[in-house]
Amino acid sequence: MSATLILVVEDDPLQRKLIGENLESEGFAVLAASNGREAGELAALHPVEIALVDYQLGGETGLDVIAALLGRNPLITPIMITAFGNIETAVEAMKRGAYDFVVKPVDFKKLLLVIERAKERHTLKKEVSLLQSALEEKFSFKNFIVSSPKMERVAGMMGKAARSDATVLLVGETGTGKDLVAKTIHYSSKRQNGPFLAVNLPSLPETLMESELFGAEKGAYTGAHERKVGKFEAASGGTLFLDEIGDLPVPLQVKILRALQEKEFTRLGSSKPMKADVRIIAATNRDLEKLVAEEKFRRDLYYRLNVVRIAVPPLRERKDDIPPLVDHFLAQFAKRENKKIRGISAEAMSALMAHSFPGNIRELENAIERAVVFCEGDYVTLADLPVVLKEKEERNISADAGGSLEDKVRRLEIQEIKRALDGSGGVKSKAARALGITERMLGYKIKIYGL
Repeated sequence: MSATLILVVEDDPLQRKLIGENLESEGFAVLAASNGREAGELAALHPVEIALVDYQLGGETGLDVIAALLGRNPLITPIMITAFGNIETAVEAMKRGAYDFVVKPVDFKKLLLVIERAKERHTLKKEVSLLQSALEEKFSFKNFIVSSPKMERVAGMMGKAARSDATVLLVGETGTGKDLVAKTIHYSSKRQNGPFLAVNLPSLPETLMESELFGAEKGAYTGAHERKVGKFEAASGGTLFLDEIGDLPVPLQVKILRALQEKEFTRLGSSKPMKADVRIIAATNRDLEKLVAEEKFRRDLYYRLNVVRIAVPPLRERKDDIPPLVDHFLAQFAKRENKKIRGISAEAMSALMAHSFPGNIRELENAIERAVVFCEGDYVTLADLPVVLKEKEERNISADAGGSLEDKVRRLEIQEIKRALDGSGGVKSKAARALGITERMLGYKIKIYGL
């Protein structure tokens, strides 16, 4: 395995040499640059993984160098080195894309710990990138939004699962997108040209579940007038997605276990075993460990399913994903309804961000679909949202003295941004200067608040 390639950007020759030699002694490959121009040239020629960038680089700032490096290669993980160890510097570095920062004089042991974490971050970003490029268009990341750290971890696990043929267990609440995760894994795996078949187990009558999964011979039961091909047989060479596996009756659990262990099954009404070249992805919104303890789910089947476990978090725990999801659903439904909708108002976005979404992504998708249908202008407004969201936000707005600190800060930010934009005639660079923030940060806030 090749050594991790680290780019050191430092204008002090002694510091540059000292950091480089220490890193090389730890087995890292090192490139060195004294300014942003040299750093950009090296990053263009070499697969840099981590960049250590000094905050003060003569006439330029390391913040601009980080932004330029990420613009050239988003997979680079930057670490800021600064003599200005204050909160403002750290926050600004993070805003510009730095993964972490280290204060001068550099404690090399602490720096190595930061680099180890940065390596993990780089690997995760690379996993996401590889997965994105491998997926078929239908199940690309246009439909699978990866914005929050929690979903980045999910995407990293999906990348590993896609390169394996191991059984996958997806756990999470209803509506979190477990079915999309399953399809994404399949269509980026070596089985992508094989079938992807999904079975929602609770939707099947228990009396027909066995024949649906394993098939049945003619005459095996009343009404079986011809041979029936089951899902295990039909999914040969591909993936079988067993949704809500926690609802599987105990007698059928034995047969699923055999199919996983022996790679074979038997049609109902037959004694002849058939081979099953099928990759299983199972999903559940139930606590399988609890079901095992209650003897409602076989322990051996649970262990067979729980090879690669991916927990899909609820939307309330990854609210960073709401703005990009809203953008995606707006574009999707506006195209379907033949409407030219440019975005969403601040009040409407505020209502969405404040909502707990017990129905998760499915509820958000339905809310945006409804909003697009009712929208009559260029922007989705609070009035277009479902009543439960609209009334909740109206109560929040009217209770100026109430609400959490986060709500108060959000309302104040919206007010001040609007004032600055009005005062600058809509010129973002002027508004950003008036607010004392970067234009990039202003653009981000305009997006999340729907301004």
